[in-house]
Amino acid sequence: MSETFEQSIVSHLEEHVELAISTVQKLRAEKLELEAEIARLNSNVLQRDTKIQELETRNSELEEELDLERLGTSQERSEIKERLEDLMDVLAVSNETEEPDTGDEIAFTAQDDEPDETSPSSSADSAHSE
Repeated sequence: MSETFEQSIVSHLEEHVELAISTVQKLRAEKLELEAEIARLNSNVLQRDTKIQELETRNSELEEELDLERLGTSQERSEIKERLEDLMDVLAVSNETEEPDTGDEIAFTAQDDEPDETSPSSSADSAHSE
């Protein structure tokens, strides 16, 4: 082989080696960038998991609090209902034992919202409204 041909082959091989080295360095840099991105994303996932657990715990606490409030409200309603029934029983017994006294009763009469033009009070009402 001629010397120029050998130099050409060596030069060509050197170029390929340099290209391979630069490719390997580039791939290593990209690998480091990707590993850093993966670490960042994993950190985000862990933070979100922690936040989700906190929210689930808070939700459970609020559900327990709501259940206690409902139980308290239900008990309060039962107590009020019981007192109301007792009061109604007392009133029923007192009405049965007392003689009717119609002298102190107040008579209530129903009154129409619309004036009746045939009644004398409606003409007096219309005179007052003018």
